[in-house]
Order: sequence, then C-alpha cells, then structure tokens
Amino acid sequence: MESLQVQLPNDLQEATKAMIEDALNKAIKDAQNKNSFPPYLNKGEASAYCGVSRGVFNAWLKKYDIPTIKIEGVSRFRRKALDEFMQQHEK
Repeated sequence: MESLQVQLPNDLQEATKAMIEDALNKAIKDAQNKNSFPPYLNKGEASAYCGVSRGVFNAWLKKYDIPTIKIEGVSRFRRKALDEFMQQHEK
C-alpha cells in the first residue's frame, strides 16, 4: 500500500500543532481532575464531579434513579456509577 504525503504551509503546520497540543493538555487536565475525586463522593463532590450545581444534582436525584449508597443516613455516590449515569444520558 502506498502512503500519501501532504505538505502543509508552515503557518498551517504550526497552527495544527498548537491545536493538537491544546487538545492533549486539556484531556490530561480533565483526566487529572476526574482522578482527584475520591472513589465515593458526598453530594457536593458528586455535583462538582458531574459539573453541575448542587441544585441541579438534587433535581436529578428526584427525577432519575442515580445509584446511592446509604449507610446510617449518610449518602455516598460511586464515581463509576456517576460516569455510567452520565453515559446513559449521552445523545
């Protein structure tokens, strides 16, 4: 199979490199932020993890069946369960 080579003007090469670098830096920062949360989150942490206000998260709790761990009146949310919840609502 033959390879195709495309030569872009220098300014376009630099712009493309900058866009790729910015995208990679953002992806790394997002991954680091997600991993900075503990595996079991309280309601405030869970809303921050999902990127919504606490009020919106409370509304979601009433409307949707978000898996919640309750021990002696203390509620916690697993990060993995929140990820799955968000993915279920992805369009």
